[in-house]
Amino acid sequence: MRSIIKRSLFATAVATAAFGLAATSASATAQATWTISNPNANGSFSAHLKAGTTADLLDITTSQSVICYDATASGVAPNGTQPDGTDIAQITSAAWGDAVTSPCDGPLGSSFSAVLTGTIHLNATSYSGGVTQGNLSGVDVTITGDTLFGECTAKISGSASNASYTNSTGELKIDNGTGLSISAVNNCADLMNNGDTASFSATYVLDKPITVTSP
Repeated sequence: MRSIIKRSLFATAVATAAFGLAATSASATAQATWTISNPNANGSFSAHLKAGTTADLLDITTSQSVICYDATASGVAPNGTQPDGTDIAQITSAAWGDAVTSPCDGPLGSSFSAVLTGTIHLNATSYSGGVTQGNLSGVDVTITGDTLFGECTAKISGSASNASYTNSTGELKIDNGTGLSISAVNNCADLMNNGDTASFSATYVLDKPITVTSP
């Protein structure tokens, strides 16, 4: 009987210790903080497409692409420390191509441009060696094209995975970010259709790099 009691007490102690360790680890993960150091006191930032690169939108469903050689973005990344990586920065204005001076190349000789019509939230999920990994949410973009069929318009919305920011270069990179969908399609033939899924790739360089660290 004493042996059974001892084994029971030992098992309880082990389980309690394991639970405590798991709880501590989970708590540490949940409580990881993120610090933003922005050279602009008002927390603003601006960025442009990295020289020699393109911003690419791929309609995964139709395998049609729109390739932009000019893209800009601006927003806010406030100085300070946040309790988690959610919404550490926001892109409040962005544009891809210009219908007159630098349109994006589309399928079958078409040309496109696009503008951000909402606010994109930058969410950090991990940090190592000066590089922050994360994703973009709240994407809401209107794209307009001049095609063989006339003016084509559509909305690109959702989220984009595979985002990263590198402190040393000030580069924000989206590498084949998935999670986007296409809607409100008008007069685009089969270049894109309602319900299609899409991915986005681009590398932006901040005009004045910020520094992101965690913890």
